[in-house]
Amino acid sequence: MLPKALDFSDRQLEEISACLTYMRWEAEASCVLLADITGQLIESQGRVGRMNTAVLSALAAGNLAATKEMARLVGEEARFKLLVHEGESRSVYLSDVGGELVLISVFGSSTPIGMIRLLTRRTVERLQEILLQAQEQGPVQQDLTQDFGQLLADELDLSLGS
Repeated sequence: MLPKALDFSDRQLEEISACLTYMRWEAEASCVLLADITGQLIESQGRVGRMNTAVLSALAAGNLAATKEMARLVGEEARFKLLVHEGESRSVYLSDVGGELVLISVFGSSTPIGMIRLLTRRTVERLQEILLQAQEQGPVQQDLTQDFGQLLADELDLSLGS
């Protein structure tokens, strides 16, 4: 079953961006990404260079989905919420956010894993608050009560520089 689409307001997207920026700064991470559970990238902060963030987001979401099944197979009641992939010079830390989002941190070997855990926990708590707000508000509605002809004329004026 596909998840219900999330619709964040502009203010919520700004708050998400601020959360990721703070975490990246404090953790000295290369980048911090937020994706939904289908792997769609929502926000990214940091130096991504040649890294394909869309592919990384999709793989991270798939990784969390696979560990959910692993947890079930070993008799764990709840899903595994945190995953660490440790490399020679870089590591990736994945965290479930409210069962709807995936927080992805890419950081160097000089950053203590304990610091990443602490910052991730704080960031996840704040992101869960924003997620709950988005779920409660429902889809962001556009006001289409204005006359369609006037809206079209305004858009044409803008595009033609009038």
